Amino acid sequence: MKYIRRSPWVFLPAVILSCSLFAPNPQPTEPAEEPFFGPTAGPLTFEPEVLPTAQSGEAYEVEIRVFQNVTPVGDFFVSAGNLPAGLELTFLDGEDAAVISGIPQESGSFNFTLTVWCFGTQVSGQEGEKEYLLVVN
Repeated sequence: MKYIRRSPWVFLPAVILSCSLFAPNPQPTEPAEEPFFGPTAGPLTFEPEVLPTAQSGEAYEVEIRVFQNVTPVGDFFVSAGNLPAGLELTFLDGEDAAVISGIPQESGSFNFTLTVWCFGTQVSGQEGEKEYLLVVN
């Protein structure tokens, strides 16, 4: 019996043909949806809705909380107007809240806006603001 040595390249077309016959056919897919990078919840809400009245010369304290945030609050700050002299805003880190406290030194009506920002997760976080009126008798 005579042995004939053949080049491995002789069998290559047969291998390619057999692989293509038995390989699964890819099915057309629908295009992927565009990712949504906006907030996934409604607007931030603040509580209380209305601040309690303060008395000039007497200790005052009120906690303001934020709800409907997807991620933790990063900070609270007064973005417009001013708190009455003697009061200050303190952010309670890790509690989604801030406290207005102190002893108001003057009577009157004080309009100010509290602004809050929340951390993002690979995107910008939520932001919100609330206009308050604080009456000091």
